[in-house]
Amino acid sequence: MYFEQECRKFLRPRRLEYQIFDLGPEQLPLKNGTLFKYEITIMNRQGHELKCSFFQIKPIISDCCIIYCHGFNGCRVEGVKYAHAAALYNLNFCIFDFQGCGQSQGDLITFGYLEQNDITCIILEIKKKFQQNQFILWGRSLGATTIQLKKQPYVSGYVLDSCFTDLNKACVSMIQKSTSLPKLIIKSVLYLLKGKIESQGNFKFDDIKIQRADSSVPTLYICSDQDTLIKSKNTIGLYQQHNGLRDLIQISGEHNDSRTLQLIEKICSWCKERFQINRQYSCHESSPLDIRKKYQYLAGRNSLVRTPSDIIPKYDFNRQNINHCQTQSTSVLKYNNQHVIIQPKKLYFQESPQKIIGQQGKFLKQSISQEIGNTIQFTRKQIFD
Repeated sequence: MYFEQECRKFLRPRRLEYQIFDLGPEQLPLKNGTLFKYEITIMNRQGHELKCSFFQIKPIISDCCIIYCHGFNGCRVEGVKYAHAAALYNLNFCIFDFQGCGQSQGDLITFGYLEQNDITCIILEIKKKFQQNQFILWGRSLGATTIQLKKQPYVSGYVLDSCFTDLNKACVSMIQKSTSLPKLIIKSVLYLLKGKIESQGNFKFDDIKIQRADSSVPTLYICSDQDTLIKSKNTIGLYQQHNGLRDLIQISGEHNDSRTLQLIEKICSWCKERFQINRQYSCHESSPLDIRKKYQYLAGRNSLVRTPSDIIPKYDFNRQNINHCQTQSTSVLKYNNQHVIIQPKKLYFQESPQKIIGQQGKFLKQSISQEIGNTIQFTRKQIFD
């Protein structure tokens, strides 16, 4: 009986009750327009109704939306003040209750295993109803971890506030904070509870584990050294693994402390910048991710933490200076706007065609040195993946 009660505490935490007026007025005048609130209901893949609020700033029509994912024991009310701050940056905002939380249907919380599909349903429905084309996912605690479990469509960036990377360690911290028992005893109790929790929730603890940061999406990491529930080393570890566009903000306060207005404004400003950068490349064939992949060998790993606009000029400059093409009849090298033609007889080898192709660059360099002298030094750089 004791184990059953403890399992229910994990899978069925206390719902936060609130009224509709806690979500703010339907219209709120601001200095840059009027913020309209729309209440909608979205069906998730388990057939549960998810309650959602969409905030849209008018008369400015924007197709950029931030979706806020609340934490464990949380609900969408905690994101209302964030919606007002985002509206000052002409950004639309969406808040919702995960299944089993707030006013949404559902009996169990699966620590992100099923909740990751809730996010997908929200994105697709908001895109369809309100013509939103760009999204940034902003998550805190459980919401931040859920964001990283699945690659979501139409997402331009992540804001990850106090995310945990391992459910086993997070559960130990939760029990230790509420009971003050020694860690050895807590691990023993959790070992006994683990099987029942997994069978009732229909998921595995190992399914909720972030092996590595998603470097393909620009990410803003937020953590606190004073957080005793989710240690800051979780976030810092992900930040260090992230090889793409990244930022880190270290704050003060405990895990459930309210975020300051100054931090909220920094987050909204970061989101605004990400949307603007992504829009600059929306008219091109390649996305910012494709551009980073295409030029990563030329620009170097350190350049990946900068915007793609820093990478492209390097590629164009090197491509103008060193550009060679080869045909069966002749080989042409363009160097400093001067063309040097190498006759086929100088590229003839008594070897198989496959080996000729593999060694062609080496013998081409030797042939060019014989034609124009040995004073020019050539360096080979791999340009494409």
